[in-house]
Amino acid sequence: MAEKREEENKDDGKDSHLSVMTKEVLEVLNVHPGQWYVDATLGQGGHARAILEAGGSVIAIDRDPKAIEKARLELLPIFGERLRLTCMNHAGMGEFLPSMRVDISGVVLDSGWSMAQASENGAGLSFDAEGPLDMRMDPTLERTAMDILEQQSAEELAAIFSNFGEEPLALPISRALVQSRSRGRLPRTPKELAAFVSGVYYRKGYRRSRRHPATRVFMALRIEVNGEIDSLVRGVSGVRSILGSGARLAVLTFHSREDREIKHLFREWVREGWGRLLQSKPVLPGKAEIEHNPRSRSAKLRVYIAN
Repeated sequence: MAEKREEENKDDGKDSHLSVMTKEVLEVLNVHPGQWYVDATLGQGGHARAILEAGGSVIAIDRDPKAIEKARLELLPIFGERLRLTCMNHAGMGEFLPSMRVDISGVVLDSGWSMAQASENGAGLSFDAEGPLDMRMDPTLERTAMDILEQQSAEELAAIFSNFGEEPLALPISRALVQSRSRGRLPRTPKELAAFVSGVYYRKGYRRSRRHPATRVFMALRIEVNGEIDSLVRGVSGVRSILGSGARLAVLTFHSREDREIKHLFREWVREGWGRLLQSKPVLPGKAEIEHNPRSRSAKLRVYIAN
């Protein structure tokens, strides 16, 4: 697994692979030895490892088979039967988890993708990648980022960049892409796309920025390709009914659209009398974490407790 975020911060060399707000996640989940927890977005395994080291048992889910294999090699030999690994989209965990036949004390879902996972996945998520413009975190998905660039109109591309990336130059970038497409010069690798977007920024008078100019476009394409907003809402909604009294659901978001969806869901559940919020405002990362792990800058952690 920013919005950019509120956006995804570019890799500036400061441990961008670290799981965000691990200490806070352990605290809000109220982890106890012998109890079962779900890491619905395993990624690099930081949250799962922290729960396991605190004595909890973990059902770890990820749609990326490489993330599951990494945990199989690195975590399973250490924690054994206290760790169960499943390769699937967390959108379906509400239907899947009852088959585990354990009481779930807490669920954590981190909606972000680490730079390390993006790089290791090989799906064309890093700015300097030379491979195809893929961006699928699940190889069984049919549509790639290249398909979107080849098939969508300028208006449709602009909507993707604006809605999912909050890209201020959504329309100029989209129009430039469609114009290049008509001449048979559409960018075909992540590196080419990053340079293309940077060129649009340069022509519009933008010269310096803390993050790479293509950050928002890449994020928006990734969210669109992987259906991340829909998966987030379906996954969180599906898991509510299987949480017993006192069980906690912690959701980390890095994008304003994602945070709004979770905030509205949790408030609706509270109005229905199904549970309560740990606190009305999201938990935010501390200054020390932001300094050590810049990716955490835009993180928001919201926590729901079932009645």
